[in-house]
Amino acid sequence: MAETDMARERFRGFVELSGIDRPYISKAEERRLLEQGISQFELEPYEARGIVLDVAQERDFRLERDIDRRMLPILARFGGRRKKIGRRKFNHAASLYNTLAGGVLTDEEAKVRVKQVMEANQFKPKRGGLTYTRGWYKGIGEGKKNAKLPALLSRDI
Repeated sequence: MAETDMARERFRGFVELSGIDRPYISKAEERRLLEQGISQFELEPYEARGIVLDVAQERDFRLERDIDRRMLPILARFGGRRKKIGRRKFNHAASLYNTLAGGVLTDEEAKVRVKQVMEANQFKPKRGGLTYTRGWYKGIGEGKKNAKLPALLSRDI
């Protein structure tokens, strides 16, 4: 019994160390922590999850999973009955997401996460702009479109 208590305390310290630099735990990071708790520290899945949630509550770490859950009513309010969100409301939702995350995300990261939540819950972007398209929404998460262009221009033909 003393070994399991010691393993729990070691895992608790491990989780605390993982959140020192950035008090935000993404879904992938949470999954990695749970996998390590189960494999390296030989904890049961419910014990590892409980420790992660306890440390997050105690140390005020933000979990992406919880933030996504909190964004659903906000998006539902912004989207209305048709579940369509305009550009202005989308930007507002992204800034709220970043606030809920403790301000550790960039604007682009927050927009990508809000877009993921929207797509997972069947929200749609409103058309807008002069051309009345959804280009503002499609461009989120694209990164630099012409990143390969310098490499293509400098190669020998």
